[in-house]
Order: sequence, then structure tokens, then C-alpha cells
Amino acid sequence: MLDRPILGLAVWLSKPAGFLATCFTVTAGLAAGALLSFDDHWALVFNLFLSIAAMLLAGVILVAGARDTGAIQIKLDELIRAVENADDRLVGIEARSAEELELIRQGQHSEPVAEP
Repeated sequence: MLDRPILGLAVWLSKPAGFLATCFTVTAGLAAGALLSFDDHWALVFNLFLSIAAMLLAGVILVAGARDTGAIQIKLDELIRAVENADDRLVGIEARSAEELELIRQGQHSEPVAEP
């Protein structure tokens, strides 16, 4: 439900207009601070605003990154299925633990790799 708006925000923020809007917002906050003589109330509000914005942006980046990674894994799985001599056991391998991946990398894993 929120994927489309979050991804749209991530794409928009990655463009020059999104960067300029972010810079403008911070500049407006600093200008408001100058008008308020940078008092304690302004510092508290500005710090709260920046903290909330940072958490939201981190969430947007994580959601967009997870979606991109998932799409790449699907594409790679399809390529493995399409190549005749490819090891089909590698399809869905991203769901394995780090230890299992290292064993597979070293060729010590003989059992089929189950899809998630």
C-alpha cells in the first residue's frame, strides 16, 4: 500500500529538485532560527525536525533498497533457470545463512538448496 508513494519519494529525492528542496527546507529552518535569535525553543524544534526527517529518509532508503535487491534476485533466478548448464540449486540462495553461503562458495555443500 505504501510502496508506490515511498518509492516515488525515493526517486524524487534522488533528483536535483529533491536535493534542492531539502536544502531549501534546512535553509528555511536556519532563517527561522536567525529570526528567533537561535533560542532554546528553536533549537529543540529544529533538532526534532531534523531527527524525524533523518529517520524517515533512512526508512525510504531501506524500503527502496530492499525492493531493488528483491527485483535483482528475481532476475538472477530467472537467468539461472534459462541457462542450460547453470546449477539450478542456486535459485533462491539469498535466503541462506552466511555460513551456508560460504560452504556453497567453497563447494562443500552437497544437498540441494531449497527455495524459500
